[in-house]
Amino acid sequence: MAKAKMQKLRAFKMGEQAIQRVREIIELYGPRYVGQESTKKAARHLHEAFVPYCDRVEKESFSLHPEAFLAWIRIMVALYPIALIFMFLSQPLFSFLFLTIGVVIMVREFLLYHEMIDPLFAKKEGINIYGVIEPKGEVKHTVVYSGHHDSAKVFTFFLDSQSSYVVKVFLALGSYLFLTLLSFIDTIRQIVVGTLFSFSLTHIAILIPLILATIATYFVRALWFFASNEVSPGAGDNLIASTIGVELASYFKNEKSEGNALEHTRLIFASFDGEEAGLRGSRNFFTTHKDSGLLSENTYNFNVDCLFDHEHMNFLTSDINNSVQLSQSMATECVEIATSMGYVAHSKKIAFLTGGTDAAEAAKVGFTATTLLAMPWSNNGRSSVYHTPLDTVEAIDEKAVEQTISIAIKFIEHLDKK
Repeated sequence: MAKAKMQKLRAFKMGEQAIQRVREIIELYGPRYVGQESTKKAARHLHEAFVPYCDRVEKESFSLHPEAFLAWIRIMVALYPIALIFMFLSQPLFSFLFLTIGVVIMVREFLLYHEMIDPLFAKKEGINIYGVIEPKGEVKHTVVYSGHHDSAKVFTFFLDSQSSYVVKVFLALGSYLFLTLLSFIDTIRQIVVGTLFSFSLTHIAILIPLILATIATYFVRALWFFASNEVSPGAGDNLIASTIGVELASYFKNEKSEGNALEHTRLIFASFDGEEAGLRGSRNFFTTHKDSGLLSENTYNFNVDCLFDHEHMNFLTSDINNSVQLSQSMATECVEIATSMGYVAHSKKIAFLTGGTDAAEAAKVGFTATTLLAMPWSNNGRSSVYHTPLDTVEAIDEKAVEQTISIAIKFIEHLDKK
């Protein structure tokens, strides 16, 4: 019992130091969208913070096209009025083709996080940071603890209530899909009656729903302003996860210096860039190092994101809009560790249309991975500060930080004993 209390006290102090480091970095560099100089300076700051505690620390640059990730929104908005014009000209096939292009881009870029239109946008530099602590024996396991230091653009739809966000998105995307279906039906009608490519007045059966689709331009247009140029401070999402990595490195370095080094587990403490632009930093890291020798065959990714509410500690079992499977066994083990320490935690799938986390990129190359989220993760239940200017140091839940540190340490130590 006394040992457990000491461990929690130590985690509490480590959490305080992690939060203080977040405050320091934000005061020095401010918000950090990938590719900006402020983000690069924050990455270098973290690099220096890891140096005293790791056997080696690396800084890896990679290129990406960050504006491509959310560009599908404005592409769809721009295609909508063009499709309406072709519908009124009784050319539904062209409308359907234009609208379908928008849907394909949305599915590839957002629902699946593929890099479909990225080369069309400006190239930027991202910087990943990671530190390594080696075990005293042969490496049989590797644990990559990860967070990300870049912050998100402010989503204007989140500035209102979460229920308002759901309604706005539903009306906009629903209107777009309605016009897509209408153009498809009218194309089939013209093929049947033999009037395809014939310029004529719009058929009366199509005219009324077409007028409704025209009125719905109001809802679709609102999507144009979904993401602003303002960047969130990104304290809880997700700089705190990166600074926790520094504290964990300090803990295991101290254990190693006192003769309690891990036997067979290599530790990697990573802070990724470009997470808010479609997981580009973690993708670069895991694909680059899958066969480089840094990551062993038995690699586990303990990813952390959004530490806003310790009452909603969830370990994800799926990712990227539920299109990527994460590790149920790892999530279950983490929940059991949390429960044994008196914390409340659950495992769950990620909700559709809520995006993705860096753990997905580890899972996609075959590694065991989960993400710890400390907030409700649904389309109508996110933290009120998520992707807003209110994601400041004050929004971080100290208990969530303390519990995350404790669970991560226990998971690593349990793994090493297997």
